[in-house]
Amino acid sequence: MRKIILLFLMIVIGFAIEVCAQSITVIDTDGVPVAYATATTEQGTLIGTTSVDGLLQDTKGNNVICFSHVAYKPITVNVADLTNGVVTMEEISYSLPDVAVRPKELLYVQTYYRLTYIDEEGPLYYRAGVIDNTYEYANQKIKTKSKSISKAFTGLLKFLINTIAGGKIEDRCKIQKNSTYALVTSNKGDWAGLNISTDSNGRKVISDSVSILGYIDEDKQEGTRTTTFNHWLFNRHLDIAKEKNEKKKEKKEDELAKRQEEKETSYFEVYRMDEDGYSSIGDLVMMQQISKGRSSRSGNEYILILESYVTETAYIDKKEFKQTRKENDVDKSYEDLLRYEKAHNIPPLPSHLKVQIDKLFEEKE
Repeated sequence: MRKIILLFLMIVIGFAIEVCAQSITVIDTDGVPVAYATATTEQGTLIGTTSVDGLLQDTKGNNVICFSHVAYKPITVNVADLTNGVVTMEEISYSLPDVAVRPKELLYVQTYYRLTYIDEEGPLYYRAGVIDNTYEYANQKIKTKSKSISKAFTGLLKFLINTIAGGKIEDRCKIQKNSTYALVTSNKGDWAGLNISTDSNGRKVISDSVSILGYIDEDKQEGTRTTTFNHWLFNRHLDIAKEKNEKKKEKKEDELAKRQEEKETSYFEVYRMDEDGYSSIGDLVMMQQISKGRSSRSGNEYILILESYVTETAYIDKKEFKQTRKENDVDKSYEDLLRYEKAHNIPPLPSHLKVQIDKLFEEKE
């Protein structure tokens, strides 16, 4: 009798573990994995994010899950109703008008951003705003000025210039010495040993000798290039590539593995490209950056989501920029920014998160 009870308990415990650790794969309508989609409950509390291969490793026992991503329509699913644990997200159509190239000294880029902090208690912090960016070609100087509902995140364009903008995808890629963010295709400088191959879906796979770092998707019909990559993996790659001593290398891998458990940062970027496959600084369309970790104060797991949408680009001179900046140099309320989103066709926040964020502003007032 005792053996029967023990066997029964083992079966129940095994089943419970299997349920708690249930995983979900998120794909788009073409069957391509959706990397770094955010999973929350209907109350906005954090469950986790999908991996670079679209895998949410653990539903944490939740049966209803809301998935959101900068480039896809949010979707709420009942886990019990899924077929083979697969969720399909539909892409959002977001594009920019063509910009006439004129021989002027500045590239002007206006971006709209949203910054959301979510942990196991729900959304705890949110801010949004408009940023005026200029890039001066002569001396490669970047300036930013912003107005928002709270202190703004500045220097977005400077960050974005250090990404893949400006280059055609080759058979291999180089990490720029001065930027751990940069994924650049160039024949100059030291190669860091990264490779680009093509998988069965036609995506270009960025990898090193250890693992896959990210993917590059090119849609020549739409004229866009999408890059998803994990910043922590790039850091690991750089640190390991620089180590010549094998023992130090093993120690470094162990240290970085521990750091990954505490914090991780990933990126999703969309650029326009011309018919020859080239992109430039002014070709950014949208970006999503997710940083995740565990709060030392509360002990809760958290994610910090930065979304950025380019709403306007133009080639202007300094006089025109001063006028543009003056026009935008006004305080914007939460309602102003919601109207701005609608006017510029920016995808709204997922409804289940917006309800919680509206409450934050009500409490603030």
